Amino acid sequence: MRPGKPGWGSIWQDEEINRMQSLLQSTTVQFFLHSFVSLFVIVNAIGNIPIFVTLLERFADSEKRLIMKRATTIAALLLLVVTVTGQLLFRLFGIDMYSFRIAGGILLLIIATEMLLGRETKTQSSEGEAKCSSEMEDITVIPLAIPLLTGPGALTTGIVLFDTAESFVYKMILIGNIVLVFIISYVILTKARTILAFLGKTGTKVAARIMGIVLLSIAVQFIIKGIFDAFHLYRP
Repeated sequence: MRPGKPGWGSIWQDEEINRMQSLLQSTTVQFFLHSFVSLFVIVNAIGNIPIFVTLLERFADSEKRLIMKRATTIAALLLLVVTVTGQLLFRLFGIDMYSFRIAGGILLLIIATEMLLGRETKTQSSEGEAKCSSEMEDITVIPLAIPLLTGPGALTTGIVLFDTAESFVYKMILIGNIVLVFIISYVILTKARTILAFLGKTGTKVAARIMGIVLLSIAVQFIIKGIFDAFHLYRP
C-alpha cells in the first residue's frame, strides 16, 4: 500500500464515525436522550439511597425487594397517568402550557438549587420523616412512591416532555423512557447498601450535586421555552 493512501481500516473507522454523528444528530435520538436524562435526574434514585436505607432498615431483604418493587411500580404508574392526562386537565382548567412550562421550570430550579447546596428538597421526605414513617404498617405508597420517587418535580417534567413530543412515536419513546427509568431505579435501590458502601455518603452527595447541575440546565430550558412561547403567542 502506497504511503498516504488510506487503508480499509481507516475508511471503515471514518464511516463508523460519520454514522455515529448522523445518529446523534437525529432528532429522535436527541429526544430519547433528553427525555431519559431529564427523568432519571428528577427521579433521583441515587440521591434517595440514604433515605431508602434508613426507611427500610427494619425489614428483611425479601421484604425490602417486595416493597421497592411495589413502590417503583406505583410511582411509574402515577407518572405515566399524569404525563398522558396532564394536558387534558390543563384544558379543563383553562391553563396554557407555556404558563405551566414557566411555573414548572421555576419549581425544578428550586429543586436543583437545593440539590446543589446539599439541602433536603422541600418536595421530598426528609430522613427524619423516614424514621417516623418506618413505624407505619405500610410505607410503600407514602413516602416511598410519593414523593420520594414521583414528586412534583417528576410530574412537572413528565407533562412538559409529553407536550414537547411532536408525534406519536416521540410520545411512545417518552412512555418507554418512564418505564426504563423506573426499572433502573429499582435496580439501583435494590443495590442501595452496596452503592452506599462503595460511594459513601460523600459520594452520594457529589452524585446528587452533579445531577443538580443537569437539572438546573433543564429548568432554565423549560423557563426560556415557556417565555418564548408566551412571547410568540401574544406578539402583535
